[in-house]
Amino acid sequence: MRVLVVVHGFPPEAQGGTELYALAHARTLRSAHGDDVAVLTRTQDSTRPEYELRSEARDGLRIFSINNTFRRARSFEETYRNRTIGAIADRVIDDFQPQVAHVHHLTCLSTTIVRSLADRRIPCFLTLHDYWLICHRGQFLDVDHRVCEGPGGGEEGCHACLGLAGGAGGVGFAGARTVRAIERRLSAPAARELRRRAEWVAALAGAAGGSEQERKRLAHMREVCDQVTQFVAPSRFIRDQFVRFGVPADRISVSPYGVEPRRVSGFGQTVETGPPSKPDRSNPSTSLPRLRLGFLGTLMVSKGAHVLLEAIDRLPCGSVSVDLFGAHADYHGDDSYRGQLEPLLRRPDVRVHGPISHDDVMAMLKSIDVLVVPSIWPENSPFVIHEAFLAGVPVVASRIGGIPELVRDGENGLLFAPGDPDDLATALARLIREPDLRDTLCAGIAPPTPLDDDVRFVRDIYRRHETPNVSVMGANRLAAVVLNFRTPEQTFLAVKSLVASRRRLDDIIVVDNDCVDPSDSPIGVWKDIRREITFVRTGSNLGFSGGMNVGIREALQRGAARVLLVNSDVIVPPDTVQLLERCLDSKPRLGIAGPVILARSNPGEIASTGMSYSSLTGRMRHRDNGRRLDLQVRPAGVRRADGVSGCLMMVERAVFESIGLLEEEYFFSFEDLDFCLRARHAGFETGVAGTATVYHEGGQSLGSRSPRRFYFAARNHLLLARRSGPSRGRVARLSRGCSIVALNLAHALVSPGGSVATRIGAVALGTRDYLMNRFGAGPR
Repeated sequence: MRVLVVVHGFPPEAQGGTELYALAHARTLRSAHGDDVAVLTRTQDSTRPEYELRSEARDGLRIFSINNTFRRARSFEETYRNRTIGAIADRVIDDFQPQVAHVHHLTCLSTTIVRSLADRRIPCFLTLHDYWLICHRGQFLDVDHRVCEGPGGGEEGCHACLGLAGGAGGVGFAGARTVRAIERRLSAPAARELRRRAEWVAALAGAAGGSEQERKRLAHMREVCDQVTQFVAPSRFIRDQFVRFGVPADRISVSPYGVEPRRVSGFGQTVETGPPSKPDRSNPSTSLPRLRLGFLGTLMVSKGAHVLLEAIDRLPCGSVSVDLFGAHADYHGDDSYRGQLEPLLRRPDVRVHGPISHDDVMAMLKSIDVLVVPSIWPENSPFVIHEAFLAGVPVVASRIGGIPELVRDGENGLLFAPGDPDDLATALARLIREPDLRDTLCAGIAPPTPLDDDVRFVRDIYRRHETPNVSVMGANRLAAVVLNFRTPEQTFLAVKSLVASRRRLDDIIVVDNDCVDPSDSPIGVWKDIRREITFVRTGSNLGFSGGMNVGIREALQRGAARVLLVNSDVIVPPDTVQLLERCLDSKPRLGIAGPVILARSNPGEIASTGMSYSSLTGRMRHRDNGRRLDLQVRPAGVRRADGVSGCLMMVERAVFESIGLLEEEYFFSFEDLDFCLRARHAGFETGVAGTATVYHEGGQSLGSRSPRRFYFAARNHLLLARRSGPSRGRVARLSRGCSIVALNLAHALVSPGGSVATRIGAVALGTRDYLMNRFGAGPR
């Protein structure tokens, strides 16, 4: 089986529990089952070019690493949904051609990877290691280090946890990056004061923006979850959290982490896994036996090392010793915990060893009496507990998250209230006072699940969904997507013209982009016009981009090599589809083709021969608009353009696979030009076939004189300029934005229909929503 493993970091560079598990998982697939395994991961190296892709072969695995230091991230959204990383990942997927993919984590990569797998009909399995898909911080721990209830569970919502970068759009994100750069040059107290003041300013300026970013991220993550074939949950607790988030329970399989039994060399000795020998805990300085406690993990606030260190202050002097193995780490940029911990680390009975290699973990565990896991966040199923049980070491742990599913109080360990040093001290005192208790707990330790059993369980799930290792894409398969929004008569004419095309379409997909009851839809009257017509209902108005994307996904899943996007208000002449195909065939880098657009109300007048766009000024225009059509001198070749209208465009599958689908933030207008510019950035050209025509009515779904047209025009024009224009030069960006607003105001002044005040008000509202990062459907 060909398996793609996706994870946000990979050893030896990354040594976290998820990363180590992903390595063991990949190695076992290769060594025990003979699978062909590739790993797609992220690395962070400031000396290397951003987004550089490197590949290497190691341990029988092919490892592809994308360098991402967030130097080029322009918004909070790009920290989780990065189209550039997504396009690079698409190339890896297409090169490796996996039959299944197993995702361990997507942070620092891009959530678009899941959609790319779905578009290629590659089953995607995702192990839930933490709550990142629900919680930006991944741990249900807020900025005050309190456990929260997830989205909607608190009075303030999640936007407070988004920090500086998430609250004020691109400007706020750039400001947060500047603050972080300055912080690195300041002393710790000065850096904390700078961050405190910056967060205060951000709270004043960006609360509304933060709420919008929160809403947008959650909606996106729910879409990502919908695209996953099957989830694997290492604990029932985390399964229940995702069911509460909206994932159907039958799409989450609960399977505990597997651990690989092994001989491990470390600390100058070789030890066998299994129950330890009874240690000599004599202590001449006290009549109580000395208890050797161990802590293994990152010294960050969520892991709760301070709870352990505060608890031993409540125990008799000399009754315990504590060995801490781990390195200090900031918690989402906050390094204040180091200062809180430092005084506690100076105790004579505390020894800090720093991080250790994974190969030394077993020997470390053999050197202690009890492992303490004092986490204050609702842990999923900590790897360190599984490894402690593998070594035969009992565990004293917080009663939180999925931990009680592993540590059974009084059987193989002890539990205490999370964040409560008094309760932890009480549990440790029992082990000191009751000499036989540790032996009882050791006897109650059951062998953890073998890694191979864990992998075999997952492979059984793979096989139920695995796709054949053959291409599902027909070399010449062509699909048309027709978008309807309350214009069934117009849609009927558009579909009828496609049916009459000389080049037979393999699929005609009609997307009913409406929220009406299906039984009330007029489309049902003519749904049997052709057997090959497929009807898809969205259930709500997703806008032009969102509705089209529904149809595009369906077309790609059916194996379309090219997709024709058709708005409901066009009439397509019989030879147009064939001419567009010839246009794409004529140029190797041509990825998008459009026709000459004529006005249906005046067929002799040109509406567009493609779009031109200036990234410096933001000026966009439809070429030859208003000119008379001269059939005698019309060029027969292909004319390059910055973009073509979304009312009719033909797109190569490779373009979608490289850059993704239409950007749904636009909702209505400018998404077609944005798509073409993104394609150009990825190396694809856009052209207009001079001999191909289409007749376009315009203004049917929204209304030609609706004030909302002016709203979307202003808002989306500014959004396009931000996405595609030069990112440097504040004065240049400000000048470009003012120019765009002025153009839209001028258009509102001279356009017919409604009052001038209403039109200008719509432009002002669109400009305001752009500045507030409010996109999508807009106000009703």
